[in-house]
Amino acid sequence: MRRILALTLCLMTIFAPLAARAAWVEDAFLAWLSADAALAATQETAAGQTHTYASGGGHWTLQLDAAGQALSLRSEAESAENALMSRAEAEAALKIIDATALVVRAEEGSGAAKLWFVGETAAGWGIFDPAGHLAAGSLTFGQFLINGQLTFAGASQTLSLLRPGAQLDGMEMDEDDGMLLYEGDAWLDGQEYEFELDARTGRLLEWERD
Repeated sequence: MRRILALTLCLMTIFAPLAARAAWVEDAFLAWLSADAALAATQETAAGQTHTYASGGGHWTLQLDAAGQALSLRSEAESAENALMSRAEAEAALKIIDATALVVRAEEGSGAAKLWFVGETAAGWGIFDPAGHLAAGSLTFGQFLINGQLTFAGASQTLSLLRPGAQLDGMEMDEDDGMLLYEGDAWLDGQEYEFELDARTGRLLEWERD
């Protein structure tokens, strides 16, 4: 009996911190969703888990890897009702969630304001509601900004947001007159391009055919 109790305690010691860590990792990224977010379904996959949430009248899919790290968060909708209409309001909502985020593209006009952004741990696009949460969007998680500067992963994500469909062929960091730049080559629609990307602002400074 003592052996069974000892084994049980040992297993709890091993797995409880892992479970708590997985829950913390997931909860950290649920900050993007409204407070009414509720887990609707969980599916085990060979690569990890897929969690489906009901939030703000929509459904969201959170993809986790085998270690419980969040990989992506996506909604089924491309637009949403009662979403913020102006870019300024949407940017303010984004900054509440992630003050580090760099907005690299934006659309506003006939519908809800849509932002493409790269933040410290999330990159993608989003439409925001008046409460300051995502009303619709698609995010990828990783380490994209460190001390206000794009990482290689962040630069790659930025390029994909600015030039959808572009395939990176090589990239390196360089300094030019005090500016930190990512320089490289990429393919888009069968054409090869040279590019320069500002590592601090996310601005695409150069995009020319090679």
